[in-house]
Order: sequence, then structure tokens, then C-alpha cells
Amino acid sequence: MITKDDFFLNPEICFLNNGSFGACPKVVFSKYQEWQRVIEFQPVDFYVRDLLPELKRARDVLGAFIKTEGDNLILTHNATFATNMSIRSLDLTAEDEVIITNHEYGACLNAWEFWQREKGFKIKIAEFNLPFPETDEIIEQFSSLINENTKVIFFSHITSRTAQIFPAKEICALARKNNIISIVDAAHAIGQYDNLDISDIDPDFYYSNIHKWLFAPKGTAFIYTRKNLQNLVQPLVTGWGWGEERVVGSGNDYINSNQYYGTNDLSSYLTIPAAISFYKENNLYQKKQDCHDLIEYFLSEVVKITGKQSLYTDSSKYLMMAVFEVPKKYTSEELIALLHDKYLIEIPVLEWQDKLMLRISIQIYNTKKEVDYLLETLKKIYL
Repeated sequence: MITKDDFFLNPEICFLNNGSFGACPKVVFSKYQEWQRVIEFQPVDFYVRDLLPELKRARDVLGAFIKTEGDNLILTHNATFATNMSIRSLDLTAEDEVIITNHEYGACLNAWEFWQREKGFKIKIAEFNLPFPETDEIIEQFSSLINENTKVIFFSHITSRTAQIFPAKEICALARKNNIISIVDAAHAIGQYDNLDISDIDPDFYYSNIHKWLFAPKGTAFIYTRKNLQNLVQPLVTGWGWGEERVVGSGNDYINSNQYYGTNDLSSYLTIPAAISFYKENNLYQKKQDCHDLIEYFLSEVVKITGKQSLYTDSSKYLMMAVFEVPKKYTSEELIALLHDKYLIEIPVLEWQDKLMLRISIQIYNTKKEVDYLLETLKKIYL
């Protein structure tokens, strides 16, 4: 049985915030350090002879896990980096429009604003309130914003701010039907979904942080690009794999230009097979259901304390992470300090529209005892 002892997490902290940065198991972290020692033992062998084949192996293992070819994937640092990669690569002009939602992650919103200033395109916001509407209404809302100038639909598969699930397959199908590029920020998807299937979702761009819910070290992510768009992807940093005189060649131009820029510690990328093995060997499919059930239990109890209705219509609307509203008895800063400093609970406090919310993450190392401790703490604060 996997417990908190299998991780490096501070045992004195009630850690209910896996969603922010994830947690790497000791066994996977050991593999990470092993790769770092390999680099230092013979750096020329590693960078000149071993790195590219090992990166390909990591992409292929990851591709098999999410049901796509490894050569459709670029390994990268995080979802914010991938957002910039995708926007940078699109030929957007002042006549073009991009649809995004009002639930998007702040750093990704910054990326869109930055590239909007560079390229001049217009941004339209698809507004969705909480609780989330059903899939048909979501599709109708996106459809109402589409016109002949719409070039991109950008949305989160699972939102960070509000922990809501967008119907990714249906939105990507809508975009494809209208000859619109779909970009999916799936930072929280891999590892939360039992069976993440890129081929079924069928996006144009799709990226996720492997370090959040799939146990890789920090700074491990991927971006998927549909084959017919891979020729558009331009590197954010131009390195050895770009240009006619490239000296680093592996796979196709998409991979050559974007996978390796120069000397860098890519050890975290090479731990992807170990992270996936940890996931499979410990039968975490069932354990993830236990995490979901703990969320369901918590949400049913917390409404009795806060007096605020659930922000979900049913338990199919969340996986291992959820938000809940609390009264505005304290400011967000006061509440963060109270929970962290006095009660030793690590949990994010979020302000969204007119709501003050907390976001609870339940990963396999969390226990019902921790969830009950949060409930008891909230009773002390609010009752």
C-alpha cells in the first residue's frame, strides 16, 4: 500500500494541494538522481550518444500510455511553456479571433495577452458560471461565439482555478467541424484520468504536466501536436536541432527543432518510464477511485459547515480535485495564513468572480484522517 512515507512530503503538514506542483515518489526520485549521476559520470557520452535515444524511449513509453505515437510528442517543462509554444507557432493576425474561457490559468492568460500584443489578434471570452452547465449548453456557448474570423478555441481539460471538467472531445470536434484549431491546456489531466486517450479526444494541440498527477519530478510535461500541424511548430528557443545545417537530428523536424536546445539537465524527462511504471505496478487505477470517493465524501460534509451549495451538479463533474465555496468571514490572505500557520494545512484559497473558494486535492498518499482534520478545522473556523 502506498502511503505518505513513500514520498518526501513533510509529515507535519496536512498536504491537500497536490494539484499545484505534484509530489514525486521516492522510488521515481531515485531514478531521477540516477540519471543525474549518469550525466556527471560521462557527460560527453550522455549528451552526444545517449540523450536523444533516451528521449525517444521516454516519448514512446508516454505515447503508448496516452494512445498516440511518441513522435507526436515533445517533452517540455510545463503547461505554461507549452502554451507559449503553441501560440508562437500560429500565424494569427489582427483579423483573427481566439475564443478562451473565463476559467483559464493565470500564466496561460498572460501568454495569450503577450502574444496578442505581438500578433494583434482579438480574444473573445466564453463565460461559464458555477455549477458548470451540461455538455450541450457548453457547446452551444462556444458555438455562439464562432464566426468566419475564429481561428482558435483554447480551453482547459480540467481547470486549475475552479477544478471543472470541460468536455474536451466534444469541444475539439466542434472546432474541427468549423476548421478551427483546438488548443487544450490539460495540465491536470494525465494521471487523474484512468485512461487518457489522445486519439479519442482528437485535439490539434494538447499538453499536460506529468509532474502534477503522474509522479514525475518537477518540470516534466509534454505537448502533443496533430501530425498535419507539426510543420507549424516553431521553437521558442533556437538551438542545435534547427536549420539546414543542424547537427542534432532525431525523428522529424518537429522533434529536431523543439526537443533539444543545448546543454540542460533533462533528467526529469528520462524518468517518465519510471513514473508510468510506478503508476501501473501499484495498481493506482483503483486507488484513484478511492481518492475520488474521498472528494465526494468531503463535499457532502463541507456544505453542512459552510452553508454554501456544492459547485458541482454530481460526482461525475470532478476527479481527484475539487473546489468548494466558503463564507467571506476572512480575506483570502487571512484564511491562507490561518490554515497554514495555525492548523498546518496546505490548501489553496482562490478568489473567482464573487466567490471565495478552497481547492482540495486528494492524491494516493492522502487519507480520510486528513480529510476529517480539514473538516474539523473548518468547523472551528466557521461554526
